[in-house]
Amino acid sequence: MSDEAGEVGPVPGGVGAESAGAVGAVPGGVGAVGAVPGGVDGRRAEGGRGLAEGGDAEGRRGANGRGAGGRAEGGDVDGRRAEGGGGRAESVDAEARAERPGTTPRGVSRRSLLAGGAGLLVGAAAASGAFLVAERAGGTEGGEPPASGGSPTGAPVAAHGDDQAGVVRPVVAQAHALISVFDAPGVTAATLSAWLRGLGESIAELTSARAGSRALPDGAGDLTVLVGIGPRLLALRDRAAASATTLPAFVSDAEVAHHGGDVLLMAAASDPFVPAAAIDELADGLTLRWEQPGFRGGLRGGATRNPFGYFDGIIVPDTPELLDAGVWIADGPLAGGTICAVRRFRLDVDRFRGLSADGQDAVFGRRHADGQPLSGGDAFGEIDLLAKTPEGEYRVPARAHARAAHPSFIGAPLMHRRSYSYADSDDDRGIVFLSFQNDIATFSRTLQRLEETDDLLDYATATTSAAFAILPGFTPDRPLGSTLPG
Repeated sequence: MSDEAGEVGPVPGGVGAESAGAVGAVPGGVGAVGAVPGGVDGRRAEGGRGLAEGGDAEGRRGANGRGAGGRAEGGDVDGRRAEGGGGRAESVDAEARAERPGTTPRGVSRRSLLAGGAGLLVGAAAASGAFLVAERAGGTEGGEPPASGGSPTGAPVAAHGDDQAGVVRPVVAQAHALISVFDAPGVTAATLSAWLRGLGESIAELTSARAGSRALPDGAGDLTVLVGIGPRLLALRDRAAASATTLPAFVSDAEVAHHGGDVLLMAAASDPFVPAAAIDELADGLTLRWEQPGFRGGLRGGATRNPFGYFDGIIVPDTPELLDAGVWIADGPLAGGTICAVRRFRLDVDRFRGLSADGQDAVFGRRHADGQPLSGGDAFGEIDLLAKTPEGEYRVPARAHARAAHPSFIGAPLMHRRSYSYADSDDDRGIVFLSFQNDIATFSRTLQRLEETDDLLDYATATTSAAFAILPGFTPDRPLGSTLPG
């Protein structure tokens, strides 16, 4: 769009004005609602050094779910690297994979593979932060606890509750995660309830494990495991609910190697060895589509650096009203749950760095040094999309990310982002973007707008895409999945 100023104010109060009554008008812009795709919004990592890309090859788990989990990108079923997929720092080579196509060789578990890459993971996390571009939206700055509460980093996080741990609990997301997407060929309408019940019980037991346990010999720490189910499993009980997790085709899907999936398991912890060990314990009978280890760096005054080197603000819905408006589903079998959009992006950091300093700032609509919007003002303040130079040019360019991602353009509520960065190598870095919203259209409409107007997407390539229903929280008296019909 050549002139976007006229669109900036679908929300009362206009751009740059606090508008308490307009949930989606997130004054200040860059990505509150639309902190999405392009890998440019959502939490990310300083410096962009993350773990290996999730992978593009399918792998089948062994009967016990441990030791046979194929890495999605270590190679395809013949041990060759999947087209468009990055190799992992800790991936198994083709010769080793030949023993069991598409899987980790016998006797080599995923946790041992991760252990081999632990130096990369820990070192990368020390130098990096989580990858996010987000602005003021009536949300929380600087990582202060949202109204729903949560635990301090490192403290145990209860699996039981009104909502699943891993969405807004803990308040500050753990440094390390393993995001895994599976098919569940053995789960049917007749077995779905029992499978979910057993999975919830296993998660509660695992996340409360003490030092000395077989699965987690050093204890669970702040481990959380988030469970989502895809359209096929939802349709076994509620076809209408299944449509809530159906994504449209996007223009930027050209290199997406994996769409959809039956099950999302996301394990996160401060200890880099714990997430893989947890997924190994929980993946019995599931067939791996892809998975991605990721990391988030330490926070700096509520902001981190993304792989392009720019400061990104950390904003989350911070009141029950904002969470209810944009994150939690209000009624139906998924009431109290949410919808998670998962999209992995490979970022062309080297090509972006080939731009001039002013050119890079123009792509973001922000200054590299301090994150200040090109419209002026504080990095954490409002962004003025109407500000012009004396010559009449918009200070925030028409195709800058700060303008394109401003949520007032789509008028949707604020979604919650909890993304992780990865880095396979110097030239293969990116993010796994994760957003939580009560309507998948919030994500879809934001991405479609960015595809049309955001120059930052020229430096981001989507490689996986899916959406999952994050089931409501569970307790001993209300098992995981018990709210689904039948």
